[in-house]
Amino acid sequence: MRLRERAVGREPDPPTDAERLAAVAAASRAGASASDSWREWGDATATSDAGVPILGRDDALARDAMAAARLAHSSGVPLADLVAALARVEVVRESSRLAVVVALAGPRASAALLGWLPIAGLLVGALVELRTIAVLVTTGLGWGLVVTAVSLMTIGRRWMTALLRTASVAGEVP
Repeated sequence: MRLRERAVGREPDPPTDAERLAAVAAASRAGASASDSWREWGDATATSDAGVPILGRDDALARDAMAAARLAHSSGVPLADLVAALARVEVVRESSRLAVVVALAGPRASAALLGWLPIAGLLVGALVELRTIAVLVTTGLGWGLVVTAVSLMTIGRRWMTALLRTASVAGEVP
């Protein structure tokens, strides 16, 4: 039982792909046919005549699972060994995806905070000195400062968005 299933009043989370692969490997080790083993994946998984699963998705895991099933069928390598190795790979993939999300959480929060700071500064300035807003909207210098501030905020937001997007793409796990 996973720790998150023990939380009081929570529905159990659906099994992860790694857990599904472990179930397929266990069924295969127990002597089930390839077709019966892949039924442990869930979602009414169908298989081809060669025992290759039809997972209904096109990602690295699905391609790896189909390659493992083909290899087991054509070479006689035990399906359980291949799928168990694939499950270990998927655990690493899942933890790597989580590490990327965690690593980008701080920069995302900082970007959001820095985006609101100029507005907060303007509000604090207006609270301290009521003429702050009047100076900004009634003088040429004030309008110049407003345009410059909005331009810099927009450029900064776009720059941070591009940096985070680049970091997200660079951190994708194949």
